[in-house]
Amino acid sequence: MPTTMTAGRLRHRVDLLRPDKIKDGKGGWESSFGVVATGVRACVEPLDGREALIERVLEGVSTFRITMRWRGDVAAKWQVRFGTMDLNITAPPTNPDGRREWLVIIASSAGALKAG
Repeated sequence: MPTTMTAGRLRHRVDLLRPDKIKDGKGGWESSFGVVATGVRACVEPLDGREALIERVLEGVSTFRITMRWRGDVAAKWQVRFGTMDLNITAPPTNPDGRREWLVIIASSAGALKAG
């Protein structure tokens, strides 16, 4: 994260998605993601890109640092939608300065499930 984050750097829009369990009609449950917030202003910065073997398929994997204004409800099991990409939050979101002004999320495209 840059040493000084300002509101002017929040030039991207992201959606926040929370995991939900939905009855599948057969007595079981299906995992899905529901949209919690849309159009949240954020600064999305790519960190790296690589290829990984996922389920016997070579896929491109990208990792991003996403900085937004503080929200206390975001958890590590959530996803962030940036454009057409659904990104898995890979670590617990952090509060870098301890003042609850900014939330920093590390998210990856590896194995991200599509929201329903």
